[in-house]
Order: sequence, then C-alpha cells, then structure tokens
Amino acid sequence: MVDSIPMRGVSQILATIRRTDSWLHVFVACIVFGWTEFGNAEELSLPTAQRADPAEFAAQNANEAIDFVESMRVLERRIDLLMKQNEDLERHNNRLAAQFDDLSRRIEKPFDQKKLPQDSYFSLYSDSNPLADPESLPDSSNVVVPTNYLSSDLQQSRKAFSLTRNEVDLDVPHAAGGGSKASGGDPTSTGRAQEDGNRHVGKLALKPYYDFDSDGFRFTTEDNEFSFGVRGLVQLDGKAYSEPSPGFASSGFYTPRSRFYFEGQLTKPIQYEFSFQQTYDSVNLLDAYVNFNYDPAFQVRLGRYKTPFTYEWYRVHIWDLLAPERSLFATNFEGQRRFGAMGWGTLFENRVEYAVGSFNTQRNGYQPFNNLQDVMAFVNFKPFYNEDRSFALRDLQFGGSVNAGYENQPVAPAALRTNNAPSTSAVSDSGAVNFATLPFLAFNQGVTEHGGRALWELHTAWYHGGLTVLGAWQSGTESYSTAAGAPSRIPINGWFLQAGYIFTGETIRDRTLIDPLHPFDLRPGRLGFGAFEPTARYSELTLDRRVFSDGLADPSLWTNQAKLVDIGLNWYLNKFVKVYFDWEHAMFGSPVSSASGHPQQANDLFWIRTQIYF
Repeated sequence: MVDSIPMRGVSQILATIRRTDSWLHVFVACIVFGWTEFGNAEELSLPTAQRADPAEFAAQNANEAIDFVESMRVLERRIDLLMKQNEDLERHNNRLAAQFDDLSRRIEKPFDQKKLPQDSYFSLYSDSNPLADPESLPDSSNVVVPTNYLSSDLQQSRKAFSLTRNEVDLDVPHAAGGGSKASGGDPTSTGRAQEDGNRHVGKLALKPYYDFDSDGFRFTTEDNEFSFGVRGLVQLDGKAYSEPSPGFASSGFYTPRSRFYFEGQLTKPIQYEFSFQQTYDSVNLLDAYVNFNYDPAFQVRLGRYKTPFTYEWYRVHIWDLLAPERSLFATNFEGQRRFGAMGWGTLFENRVEYAVGSFNTQRNGYQPFNNLQDVMAFVNFKPFYNEDRSFALRDLQFGGSVNAGYENQPVAPAALRTNNAPSTSAVSDSGAVNFATLPFLAFNQGVTEHGGRALWELHTAWYHGGLTVLGAWQSGTESYSTAAGAPSRIPINGWFLQAGYIFTGETIRDRTLIDPLHPFDLRPGRLGFGAFEPTARYSELTLDRRVFSDGLADPSLWTNQAKLVDIGLNWYLNKFVKVYFDWEHAMFGSPVSSASGHPQQANDLFWIRTQIYF
C-alpha cells in the first residue's frame, strides 16, 4: 500500500497533463500533487510486522524507480511539446489580434443585421487569414485549420468562436456601375472573385527612396519585384526676338513643357510608363507603354513612346540636349511619339544598340488614319565601349536610322518651324505655339500627306572627358498632295554639327544631366558655383522647290531653306536645375512672312531656359 502512493500521484499528474494544454498548469499540477501525495505518504506509519524482506523490498523499489524515471522522461517530452505548442498558439493569437483590429474597423453594424450564406464558415484560427477579407471566402467551402496543436478544450473554444456567414455582417459597400472602385468596394477584385491561384498575399510593405542615379521618387516591395515611381520636368522660357511681330514669334515668357512620368514594374521583367505633358497651352498624353525585358538583348515594347528615328530624337532626352531644342531636321521630321510595337536591345556587351518597329503613320498622333504603318529602324555602334578610359575613342558612336511607309493623313507638321516639335497646328491658329516659335514654311490649306515616305539619317557622336561632339546627315523624300492634285514626292536634305565642353572638371560618356563637382550654393561652408558647358551648333534644312511649283506652299510668303546658328552656355546649378543661355540666329533662303507685314530674311533670338528635372 505504501509503494502505490507515489505512483498514484504520478498517475494523477499524467491525467492532468492529458486534460490541459498549458505548460503553466502542468507545472502547478506537478507541485501540488507531488506535495500532497508524497507528503501524505511520509506521514503514514505501518506495523513493523507487515514490512517485507529488505532484499525483496529493495528489488521492488528499484523496479518502481526505473518506471518512475521513465514516466518522468515521458513527462519531460510532453512538457517540451506543450511549450512548443504554446509558442505556436501565441503566434496564432498575435495574428488573430491584428485580424480582429482590421475587422473591427470594417464592420459597422452588429453581426446579426446582415446575413450571409449558411453553407460556409470561417474560423478565428484559420491560417488563410479570412478575417482580413471574409467576403473572399467561396460559398460551400470551409476554412480548414490544423488541429494537431489544439486540445479538446481549445477545439471547443474554436467551435465557440467559429462564425458562419449567416452570422456575420460585413457591410462592405458594393461597386458602382462598371465595377468602379471609387465607391469603396469592388466584388470583381482578385481577393473576392478568384479562387484557384489566388495567393492572398494581402497588403505588401513598401520601401520609399529617391533614385539619384536613375532619377525619380520610387516605392518598391522588399523583393523589388513591384515598384511605382514618379519623375517630373518643368521648362520655363524667356524669349526676346530681334524683330518681334505679334502673331509670329512674340517676345515673352512661355512654358514649352511640363511633364509628369509615372513608371515602375509589375515583376522585374515587365515595366510600364504612363506620362502626361502640358505644351504651351495644351495638355495631352505623352507616353503609355509596357515593356517586356526578359533579356536585354531583345526587349519588346508596346504602346505610345519615342520612335527610333534620328539620333537626337531617339538617343538624347530633351533634358540632356546641348541646345534648348534639337536641330532643324530633327525638330520637323523626327519620328516623334506614336503608337506601335518595337523590338529593341543591346548586343555584344553594349557595343551595339538597335531598335526596329511598326508604328502608326502620323507624327505625334493619337489615332491611325488608315490601315497603313510606318517601319522605323535604328542602329548605333560603340565598338570601343569597353576599352580603358584612357583610350581616346572609347566613347565614339556612329550609326543610322530610317523611316519608311505610305502616308494618307493630315499633314504634320502643318508648318515647319525653327524650334518646335511637329504638330498639326497651322499658322492661322491662335495657340501659343505661333507666338513662341518662328515658322518659315506653312503648307497650304487642304494639303495632306499622301504617298511614299522614305527618310534616313547617318549620325556620329564622340564623348571624351568633358567634350561632346554630335553630327548627322539627313535626307529622303516626303509625299504631299492637294485636294485636286496627284501626290508630289518632295526631296528633303539636312545636316548639323554641334559641340560642347564642360570646363569645370566633370566628365561624361554620353549626353546626360551633370551632377556638378561643386553644386551651386551660397551658404557658408558650402560655397559652389555649379558646372558650366559652352556650346555651339550649325544646322540646315532644305526642301526641293517643287514644294512651291506643285502648289503645296506659297513662295511669296515662305522659304524652302532655313539655317540656324546657336551659341550658348549651359549652367548646371546641381543635378536637378539647368539653365540654358542661347543666342539663335536664323537665316532664310528667301524672306518669310510675319504678322506685321514686313518679310524677314533673318531673325535673332535671345533665349533663357530654366529647367527643373527630378
């Protein structure tokens, strides 16, 4: 009888363990049962005559001691398991607390006011996180929770807290017509509508930063798979013409460009951009495209974007130019932005750049006017790109581009100008473009682009230290027609040569914004004056005189030849602020019309452009 007392206490301890899931309860039970049972055993006194033989008693106690030790080992393992389960339950509880907080913010009425289908339920202990969005639970489906960590007591608690859909009121507003999310809800969203394949990732944390090397404010997920970025550009012009004439080339202040770029990636290989631009007095879509970049050697771009024709247009951003605007040929006959599809990439360790694509036919257009397409192709060779920087020709570039197609649409540009991108704005329009820029040839009313287009350019560029040298030779034909006439093929020729040199110590390998060694700052201890780059350019454009003889333009008002000389100084206050100082001397093959009625053989423009880009 004496020997059974300790084992009876242990049995009670083990029975208690089987009924509880808390290691604290186990510990208390061991203390209580051990103190009461073994303490009582010591108080018992048995008659001496009933005691067994010492040897037999010792053997029996030895066996019982072995059993007791083994029971304690089992108890220890059970306690370790319970502690692990308790830690797991604690993590579950933390998640549930966060889910309850989120649900409490979203539920506005008691659970019994709105009923949901009875054939599905969700549990507060679900690993699938239904409380974050209970509406996402599919009908006729249960949310399964692992029960291997739950004792019978906790399973009862689980059942007590399980909620069926007919007991829950979520009061989430439904979508407006067309599935708009503006009303606060969208039943077609992935979280509610998709069953198989939906990862239910939930809300992803974002890290914000400014990309000083590639420009723009950005937000990205921790794994950099998804991102969203914003860039901006503002250009402010002050123009003073030597012979201002209201209606054409009026002196004053203008805003040629204000842009916002929204861009990012939807997984690293899938990139996107959509951007908007205010130009003088109009606001329009600028770019809208998606780019698939699974291999830099061959990428695919779809949408509206810069087309690959002329080096100045395709390879040099507007904020990186040596002069405020591009040369005469590029300004008037560049590919401009269009909708299309393009394959492009770099080969041979960046020694070759190429692009080829099919695009709608009108320059800077937003619609196809016919079933026709222009084909454009660009190639740029950099044979010494990977040589040591001491090699003088390391950043020599050369190549060419073409633009070919058959046209049948309104003419663009409707007027050739000294420094404005192609547009359908006629010289009779009252828009700011006719006050800010100088036209030298305007097509007659009723003229359209009709017939073959075949334009090409050969280009070269050289960058060495702070030196930039650019040049190109352009040629080809454009076809036009009047309402009653047959198409006329008009030969076009142009060329330019341009150079600039940064004399404050900064070096470049391509046209880019300059981050000065000593940014402009007048504060004590930070004194700096920025970087400076003097520039010069000669540019020429000539159209065949058939543009007059075939009735496309009026020779008494316009000229078929223009020449520009630009002398300037670029001041980079810091990486974000650039100021152009430019004198532009325009010369015409014959006098051109002006609103004042006095034809002009030449004109001078004194030009200051302040540019902010981030």
